[in-house]
Amino acid sequence: MNVKAGFQSARQQVRFIREAWRIQRRHRMQTLETVMELKRKYEAPLTGHVRVWDLLARMAAVMDPSDTSLYGVNQQTHVLQVLEAMERDGVGEHDMLVAALVHDIGKLLLLEREEPENVTCMNAPIGEYSRGAGLDNCVLQWNHDEFAYSRLNGNVPDHIAWLIRYHSIDVDRCEPLMDERDREYATRYLRPFQKYDQGSKSAFRLPTKTLTDYRELIETLFPKPILY
Repeated sequence: MNVKAGFQSARQQVRFIREAWRIQRRHRMQTLETVMELKRKYEAPLTGHVRVWDLLARMAAVMDPSDTSLYGVNQQTHVLQVLEAMERDGVGEHDMLVAALVHDIGKLLLLEREEPENVTCMNAPIGEYSRGAGLDNCVLQWNHDEFAYSRLNGNVPDHIAWLIRYHSIDVDRCEPLMDERDREYATRYLRPFQKYDQGSKSAFRLPTKTLTDYRELIETLFPKPILY
């Protein structure tokens, strides 16, 4: 890389990081009213019945502008990175593979021109709640987790739906609010999943497999279209 190209690349990286920080700051400014408004906005289906395979195929067009670990890598590549990291470690648990495939389909809202601060970033509680209240009884910041949960709940087992809903939580801030069910699912599913979801991200390491390699699995797991 020549000096000029290197300088331009460095400037682009700085711009990306600064914009990511701005998005994260706006996400932290969400209020109870913001969350209620977003829930109402996306209560009705966006497009009707859609095959999960088609949703995952569209992920190739999605880029998370708040993610400074991926730095512009598309979300389909991220999904493949997660799956590859799991396979490399010998993780064959069916539930983890399902979660890896569909956990970020809510980020398709970026293609619907939703503001990135309402789609991306980590989630924390809004307001004060009693210890052990249960995450379902608390209002958390709203992002792709809640949207994906609203579309996949009832199409996957309870613990996978829970993982999809809470895979982006700030665990340190949310843990005191967890009830017995939350703690069980966090220990068994969330913490192991976050290791791969966060730890496999790379702007440079491309996965060796393509989404097509997982098509049979996807169609087996989701044989019917879901209401999206």
